[in-house]
This record gives sequence, C-alpha cells and structure tokens, in this order.
Amino acid sequence: MNRDLYLLTAGALLRQRREAAELTLAEVSQRSGVTIAHLSRIENGLTDPRLSTLQRVLDVMGGRLADLEAPPVMTISADAVLERRTAGQARVDRAGLGASNPGARLDGRERMGVDVTVERSALGAS
Repeated sequence: MNRDLYLLTAGALLRQRREAAELTLAEVSQRSGVTIAHLSRIENGLTDPRLSTLQRVLDVMGGRLADLEAPPVMTISADAVLERRTAGQARVDRAGLGASNPGARLDGRERMGVDVTVERSALGAS
C-alpha cells in the first residue's frame, strides 16, 4: 500500500477509535504526553509517527497497533470497469442526458415521449 494512503487510513482509524472512546484530542494529549498538534497531524495523515508514540496514544484508548491495520483493498478487473461504464452510459443515453450536443439530448428526450418543442425553439432548431 502507498505510504501516504496508509498514513491517511491509519490516522482515520485512530480518530474513529478516539471518538468511539469519547475522548477529545486534549484528553488524549494530557494522558499520553503527545501534543494536541501532533495528534491532529497523525489523525490527518500528515506525519509518520513513531511506533512508540502510536502505542502511547492507543494505550490511552485501550487499543492495540493491530487496530490501525488497513482493511484489504478491493480490486476490480478492467473488464468489469468497462462493463459498468457501458451499462451506465446506456442508462444515461436512455434518459436523454448523454450527448453533449443539446440537439442530440433533445432528440433523446423526444424519443422518451417528452415534449421538447419549447426547448427546441429556444435553441433555434425546428
């Protein structure tokens, strides 16, 4: 996993743990000896803390280092992405919203039975 992504994920998990324990940054700071600013940077993924710092913070919250393990990343094949894209584009086209050409959008809406006479006249089209 990318280092920055890991820091963001671990920081978010640490914040969730702190909030679940109903502790403020100030309370954790006072009990752990880690400054509020440093705790905030850790939770926001802006710094790479020492393990000893994380352990002190987690001790205050009754947690373990394993609590900061990132969940597995879901992967999806390129084929599945393309299939979903095609299906999504078909839904957009059926709704008459797909084309960037206003006339083509109106044609799509007209095929759906929407009266687009006023909109066509505003475009100067017949």
